[in-house]
Amino acid sequence: MLLKMLAGVTLAAGLSLSATAAFAETVTIRYSNWLPANFFLWDDVVHPWLKEIEQVTEGRVKVVVSPKVVGTVSAQYDVVRDGLADLSWMVAGYTPGRFPMIELGDLPLIGPDAAVLAPAFDKTYRTHIAQHGVFEGVEPLSLLVISPLQIVTKGKKVDSVDGLAGLKLRSSSVTLTEVLKLVGAVPILKSAAEAYEMLATGTIDGQVTNLNTIPGFNQLDLMDGTYHVPGGLANSVIIMGLNADKWAEISEEDRKAIMGISGDVFARKAGEAYDKADKVALEKMRAANYHMGEATPEQIAELKVRLKPVEDAWIARAKAAGLANAEEVLDAYKAEVAKSY
Repeated sequence: MLLKMLAGVTLAAGLSLSATAAFAETVTIRYSNWLPANFFLWDDVVHPWLKEIEQVTEGRVKVVVSPKVVGTVSAQYDVVRDGLADLSWMVAGYTPGRFPMIELGDLPLIGPDAAVLAPAFDKTYRTHIAQHGVFEGVEPLSLLVISPLQIVTKGKKVDSVDGLAGLKLRSSSVTLTEVLKLVGAVPILKSAAEAYEMLATGTIDGQVTNLNTIPGFNQLDLMDGTYHVPGGLANSVIIMGLNADKWAEISEEDRKAIMGISGDVFARKAGEAYDKADKVALEKMRAANYHMGEATPEQIAELKVRLKPVEDAWIARAKAAGLANAEEVLDAYKAEVAKSY
């Protein structure tokens, strides 16, 4: 009897050690990078975070950065979901209509500061939306929005909402496309990586984007004017997404360590970096003699009225996708943002 008991204990201990050994092996994450060299987001936020993943897991999880983007910029979600790479910075709006619930983050005029908006969005997602299983095959280590999108033009001086009528402007999402139509502009849905050629060839009159992308993507000489709307005409949802199977390879202890530097923590750092980079970009635009248009309080009030259908349309899309309390979730997001003002 005693021998049987000892054998059972030995077997149990052996199984426990085997399970520990399985998780003790180094897990390598392949990161698909499409951000430009020396771009603030890579240098100040993403690259340090990738290194920190290795540090907080004591080297049990390592990140290898691909020498170039795997697949296309617009296809990063599928690239990660299908395991062609393990991790990437994904712009949700580049696949329009695919994630209607999180298009909440694309809405205009929510708030002016990415440092506030980004962590508020991650918190709102995890509290109100995550349970609906939005991301099949992908674990969102952080879900955030960036700095509000502003109008930047070439050869067009804009000083009012009416000045946008007829302009061909690059859009980055379903929501922004709706916004541009409501103000009389002509939206062209393309990624930031495609903007340079379109501007250089005169295919578009400008774009609605983060101000930092203008110098960051070497477009400063291709543009000459901006029209600034506090709160922006829209925003852009970012998924820092990891392949779900790769996430499952990581031990529970190391997953907790990684989430300790991800989620709203990573989102806040990204937001702060965006705010800082936008201020630098604005100064570069002034130095380059850009036309600097600024929305007046009256124009902002007009925009809120004209763009109300955009919120209504998101509520309808979100409900159709299964978010029955979409109005409450929108109110919760606005309330989370308002805490910081």
